[in-house]
Amino acid sequence: MSVHATLQQRLAELVAFDTQNPMGDEGPLVAKLAGDLRAAGATTVETFAVGSHHAVLAKFGEAPRLLLNAHVDTVPANRGYTTAPLALVERDGRLYGLGSADTKGAIAALVDALALRGAAGRPAAGVGVLFSGDEERGNAVLRHFLASDRARGFERAIVCEPTGCRAGTRHRGIASARATATSPGGHSSRADALPAPMVVLARAAIALDAWGKENLDAGPPGFHGLCLNVAGIEGGVAFNVVPSLGVLTFSFRPWPGADVAALHRQAEARARAAAQPDELRWEITVSSPPFATRDAAAFAPWLGDVVNAAVDLQFWTEAALFSAAGIDAVVFGPGEIAQAHGPDEYVETDQLTLARDTFLRVLP
Repeated sequence: MSVHATLQQRLAELVAFDTQNPMGDEGPLVAKLAGDLRAAGATTVETFAVGSHHAVLAKFGEAPRLLLNAHVDTVPANRGYTTAPLALVERDGRLYGLGSADTKGAIAALVDALALRGAAGRPAAGVGVLFSGDEERGNAVLRHFLASDRARGFERAIVCEPTGCRAGTRHRGIASARATATSPGGHSSRADALPAPMVVLARAAIALDAWGKENLDAGPPGFHGLCLNVAGIEGGVAFNVVPSLGVLTFSFRPWPGADVAALHRQAEARARAAAQPDELRWEITVSSPPFATRDAAAFAPWLGDVVNAAVDLQFWTEAALFSAAGIDAVVFGPGEIAQAHGPDEYVETDQLTLARDTFLRVLP
C-alpha cells in the first residue's frame, strides 16, 4: 500500500468516528487510539475521562519531556456538506471529511509516524502523546490534565491545529462577560418612575465601545487593539412594558502578553461607572489566555526550519493553556484554518504527508 493510501486509510477510520461536540462520543475513538499507541511501542498507555469527554495519554520511553497533543473532538457538521461528513472522500488531491483538518489529519499523520518507527524496530523514546477531547467547547479535558500529576515532567508541547504545517507561536486570548441590570418592571405609563434596564445597559455598552476604541493602538505589532464586540442587549418584552431584566453580552480578544484579569477589571469599571446611579450584576463568562511561545529556538531540534518560519495565528488554541501551566508550546499541523468548521472541510494529501514526515523527525 502506498504512503498516501496508508495515511488516507488512517484518516478515513478517524473521520468515521462521530466525535461531534457535544452530540458525539469520544470514547470509542480514544479506545481505538489507545490500541494504536500500544501497537506502536508505547511504554505506558492510560485512558481517562472528564465527565462525558475522553483522552488517552501514552509515554514512549522513560520520563518524556516533550508532549505531542491533538484533540479528537470536532464541531458539529456545518450545513452545506456535499457528501456524508463522516465518510472521507478524495477529490483532486484533497481529502474531504469532518475533522480532516481540525484535527484528525494531524492525528493520522502522528499515528502513522509512530507506527513506522515501531515497525522498523525503533519505537519513539522520550516523547509523550496526548489525544484529548472537548477542545471545541470547554477545554475540560486539557484543563484537568494540566492540573493533574499526568502533566508532571513535560517541559514543551507541540499542539496540533491546522497551521498549513507552519509553526504558530502567537495568538490572542478570548474573554467575555455578561452585565445584568434589573427593575421592578411594569406598565410603560410608569416608565418615568422605574429603572430602565435597557437604557442602563445601553450606557454601559457605549462606554465599553469607547474603551475598545481607546485601545486600538495597544498591544504588540500584529495584534493591535482589543477586537471588542458588544454582542447583544436582551430583555425587552413589548413596547408598552418596562422590562424587569436586561442582559448585555460582550467580548474582547486580548493580545499576546496581556494581563487578561486586569483588562476584565478595566471593562467592569467602565461599565459600572457608565451605569451609575444604577447597579449592574457582573459575570465573567470566558477568560482564556493569549499565547506566545517563550523560547521558539528550543523547538528547533525537533521542528528545524519550521520554527524559523514561525507565524502568528488568528485563532485561539489550547497551546495557551499549556503555556499558562508552565509548559512552553508551539502550534503545528496539516490543513488550513480556512477549511476548519466549514462545509466540505478538507486537508490536502501533500500536507498530510508533510506532517507525517515532520513528525518522523520530531520523534526522538
